[in-house]
Amino acid sequence: MHLLAASTQRNLGMAIAVVAIVGFAIYLIYNVLWAGRGERGSEVELAPNRKPYLSDEELETSKLDLALVSGLVTLVIIGVALPLYWLGEPGRQQGYLEYSRDQFTSRGAGLFEESCSSCHGGGGLGGTTDHTITDDNGNFVAAIKWEVPALTTTLYRFSEEEVRHILNYGRPPTPMQPWGAPGGGPMTTQQVEELIQYIQSIQLSPDELEGEVLAGLIAQVRDDVLAANTPLSQQLDEANAAVANAGGDDAAAEAAARQLATVESTITEVSEQYIRNLASADRGELLFNNGVYGCARCHTPRDSWRFTGPEETPGGGPVVLTKGSDAEAAVVAQLGNLIPADIPGGGGFGPNLTNGATLRQFESAEGHEGFVTIGSQEGVGYGNFGQGDGGGQMPAFGACVGDRDSGDRSPIFGFCTLEDGSTRPGTLTASQIADIVAYERGL
Repeated sequence: MHLLAASTQRNLGMAIAVVAIVGFAIYLIYNVLWAGRGERGSEVELAPNRKPYLSDEELETSKLDLALVSGLVTLVIIGVALPLYWLGEPGRQQGYLEYSRDQFTSRGAGLFEESCSSCHGGGGLGGTTDHTITDDNGNFVAAIKWEVPALTTTLYRFSEEEVRHILNYGRPPTPMQPWGAPGGGPMTTQQVEELIQYIQSIQLSPDELEGEVLAGLIAQVRDDVLAANTPLSQQLDEANAAVANAGGDDAAAEAAARQLATVESTITEVSEQYIRNLASADRGELLFNNGVYGCARCHTPRDSWRFTGPEETPGGGPVVLTKGSDAEAAVVAQLGNLIPADIPGGGGFGPNLTNGATLRQFESAEGHEGFVTIGSQEGVGYGNFGQGDGGGQMPAFGACVGDRDSGDRSPIFGFCTLEDGSTRPGTLTASQIADIVAYERGL
């Protein structure tokens, strides 16, 4: 085989050499027999460079004027066009960024729908997912429904670098698994960046966020407000009855809807006043337990999940037991020491805050509030014992942290810094954080 390959190469080389030699011979013959023949006619007629050129009068008038005008026009074009081009460069750069943002967002939306929406819900509005609790040996303990948080305010508390870390490496012991290649997941670095951009595109505005936080507080006190205000409770019952009795009468249904909206608006106003009249620590308790905007998801055991009961829904799935119900209490009693006690602030993903732990960690309420405001930073100590470990372990609740842990890396599409140079606010106000700290320091 080697000999055959060698002879083939040799034959090909010989053929090329023959073609080159024959071609060179033809070139020599052509030059001798044809190109070298004697000239016909005078040299002046045959040689273009020997022909008479323009006269001095023509060169120094129309020809020179044409050259000068052409040069002047060229200079004007350059002088006007280049600055105009430079002036348009920021717009082109912005257009490219917007185009890239749109492309990232579009591809990220597809990835989210394919890989994330089954847990986080459509549009990142939150959902539930099946999960199992195991003991230290990996043995099954209980089946649960994990309440997966909405992602519409994530970048108010976590930097883009922290979200990137969570996407890459997951968030054990929660059901959030690694999705990025660095953590062994199926997504490339580009796909993770596209997901981050999509998450940025669904973030609420500051006003919407403020409304969401307040709505969560109102939902917690609604029953107490109605129990303490009998006339308002009766108005609500009457409005609901009017809606139910309207039937197919469009006019009656519209009037009933207006009546119900008026009552609900009054309940909201009374609830807001009720919350304002609470002691600081009592408001802090509401804020502490305010879902994704609060602290209990990480610091209270079992706050973010619900047991599934032995009964089945008509659709065939297990019943999700209401937290604090008799059925849930029965499951807890049956499991005994296999699951943590549901103690407020007793520790879960985050540390235990009870038995004076926060007083030992932070000597003053001001230092405690500062930590809740900024959260943990990579390599930056806090309080008396804490050492920042980054990765979004303790998010920032009082400040939009931007690229807090990114070092020299600057995100392509920043969320916290707005076009006018201002910075978005945090999830909670300074007074709300002070209320939370008042509650935590009393645990």
